Parts: sequence; C-alpha cells; structure tokens
Amino acid sequence: MSSARKFYDALADHYHLIFEDWDRSIERQRAALTTVLAQHWQLSGGTVLDAAVGIGTQALGLIKHGFSVVGSDISIRALNRARDEASRRNLTLALTAADFRCLPFSHASFDAAIACDNALPHLLSIDEIRSALSEIARCVRPGGGVLLSMRDYSAPPAEGTIEKRPYGERVWNGRRFFAEQEWRWQGSTYQLLLRIQSLDDASERLEVESTYLAVSVPTILELMTSIGLVDVQRVDDVYYQPLLIGTVRRAA
Repeated sequence: MSSARKFYDALADHYHLIFEDWDRSIERQRAALTTVLAQHWQLSGGTVLDAAVGIGTQALGLIKHGFSVVGSDISIRALNRARDEASRRNLTLALTAADFRCLPFSHASFDAAIACDNALPHLLSIDEIRSALSEIARCVRPGGGVLLSMRDYSAPPAEGTIEKRPYGERVWNGRRFFAEQEWRWQGSTYQLLLRIQSLDDASERLEVESTYLAVSVPTILELMTSIGLVDVQRVDDVYYQPLLIGTVRRAA
C-alpha cells in the first residue's frame, strides 16, 4: 500500500478537483448513501466506519445527516485535510491512521462500514482484498451493513495499452484547472497517472501515480459472500459507481 499512501499524500490538497463541484458531490453522495443505509439496514443515524475516508467526501455528508462517523485512512495528509474540512463545517469527525487490512477498532463496534471511491483495487491480489473485506466486516455488528463502491471493470485490454480518461476543466476559487487520468495497462493491473494542470499558470502542474488491480464486481461479490456476509448484492443507478453491499450475519 506504499504506492497508494504516496499517491493520496501527494493528492490531498487537490483531490477535490476530481469532482466538478466537490461540495455538490458531497451532498449527492450523502443522498445516495443515506438512502441505501435506510433501505437495506433501516439506519437513519448511528455509527459508521469510513475505512477509506480520504479527505472526507462521504464522511462529511453522513455526519451532516446525523451519523456519527469514524474515519480511517493510510494517508496522513488526507486525514489532515479531512480534519480541516470537518472543522470548517463545524462537524465532528474522529480520525485515525490505519491500513484497512488491520483496523484498530473493536469487534462489532459500528452499525455500518463503508469504503468508497474504488479503494479496494489498490490491493493487488485477491488474498489482500479478502483480508481487507474480512477486517472491515469484523468491525460491524451482526445485522449491520458493509457498503463499498468501485469501478465496474471490463476485461483488461492488451498489455501496453494506454487509455486517457479526462475529468475535464475545473474551477476552484476563481482559478481554472484541467484534470485527467492516464491508464497504462500491465496485464490485470494498470498504472494510473493522474494529472492536474492549472490553466492559468503553466508552471503549476501535479502528476501522481498509483497501481490498481482491475478486479471485477462479480469477484468482489463472491469474496464478500466467502467471508460470511449475507444478502450480498450489487446496487446500480444510485451512486456514481456500482455499490456492493452485504450484511453481517446474525448469530443463529
């Protein structure tokens, strides 16, 4: 995960530029997540672990809606940004530095856990992903929910293929930026290069890299079932990525 840590440390101050309007994205994602939490686990409040909190995109909206959120992340700089964003909004967000394969929380201590924004594919093997899923689920009470969001990967293209995926132009505090991703395929993994270029100052340019495993949604659903989650399913047309959900089994 050192690649992911360096990626998010470098990106922390600019992560909001992935979204056309970050504040509006916080609200849209809040609406989607709270709908799913209510429909599938009858949660309109309660405790949520955000195991890949980043700069707080999901956590901030959930707190504003009435949830108590604890966020963890491997990136210290992202955690610092999340803390600042919560403070600026007068919200209480507890944060801790942790790898989601080894979380410092008691068994069954949350009503639900989330890990959004394609966090799991930073892990480059199925065994590592299974380990993370088991650890996240361990922290959720029986009957509680595990909710993930990830890219809907198709079959990887030929080795060496380069794909460019532009986000487009962004405006933040009166300044213009252009953001894009470049994917360099290496079998079932790809090296992601994220560029953010100021359109007002050619010398201001950020480039950060990380590696992802193009693991399929069906594979993740199978892993969720294999670790003992029940009612595992994919939810589409609610969030900007497919949502993968499962419930921690109640004792017989």
